[in-house]
Amino acid sequence: MISLHTFLRFFFFGLVILGAIIFPAPTNVDLANNNLPIFSPGFLAGTDRLGRDNFALFCYGSLSTIALVVPARIFTIFVSFLLSAFSLFFPKRSDFVFSGIVSVSLAIPSLLSALVVISLLPNNPFAIFIAILVSDWALSYETITAKIREIKQSSYLSASLCMGAKPYQLLLLHYLPALRGMFGFLFFSGLPAVVMTTALFSYLGIQTSLGDTGPGLGEQISFSKDYFDKSPVSVLLPIVAILTLVYSLGSNQKKNET
Repeated sequence: MISLHTFLRFFFFGLVILGAIIFPAPTNVDLANNNLPIFSPGFLAGTDRLGRDNFALFCYGSLSTIALVVPARIFTIFVSFLLSAFSLFFPKRSDFVFSGIVSVSLAIPSLLSALVVISLLPNNPFAIFIAILVSDWALSYETITAKIREIKQSSYLSASLCMGAKPYQLLLLHYLPALRGMFGFLFFSGLPAVVMTTALFSYLGIQTSLGDTGPGLGEQISFSKDYFDKSPVSVLLPIVAILTLVYSLGSNQKKNET
C-alpha cells in the first residue's frame, strides 16, 4: 500500500510538472486581471497584484527550486568529498589546513556566510551554488572525514595496505564503496535545509530562479505580503510549496534510512 509520504510526493511533483507543461512562465504583467480570486475564469488559483497566474507561479517556482537545490546539494557533497580525500594523500597537511577552517566555518552562521558570498559575487550566475557550498560544506566534510577515519581502522583496509595497495586504489576499491550509503544520507538529509535557504535568499531579493521562469517562491511571498487582504492565495500558495518541498524531500531521507 502506498504511504502518505509517497502519495504526497508523487502528487506534488506531478502537479508541478503538469502545470509547467500546460501554463506559460508567469513573466507577463496583466493589470486588467490583477488580484483575481480563486476559481476565476481562466485562473483556477486567482492572480497576484500584477495579474500573474498564481498556479503558474506555484508550479514554476517549485520546479525552479528543485532544479536548483538538487545540483547544489550534489556539488556540495562532491567538493566535501574531494577535500576529505585530500587527507588520504596528505594527512598531515590536511589536518593543518582544514582543522581551523572547518572550526571557523561551523562557528559562523551558514546564512551569514552565504550572504557574504552573494555580496562579493553579485553578477556571477554561479553565485547561488557557491553560496550554498560555503554555507554547508563544513558539516558534510566533517561527516565524510569521520567515516573515512572509521574505514581506516578496518581490517580489510589493513590487509590491502600489507599487500601494497596505493592510496588511489584504496580510494576506488574501499573508500568509495563504503561511503556510498553516507553520500545518500548526506544528500537527502541536506535537501530540506537547502530548500529553506533558497527560499530565504529569494525572499531577500536574491535571484534563485533558473532562466526566464518567473520569481522564486520566497520572492513571491515578499512581493505579495503587503497585499494579503486582496490576494491571500498569492502568499499562501508559495508557503505551501516550500513546506511541501521540505516535507517531501525530508520523507525521502526517512525512506532511505529505513
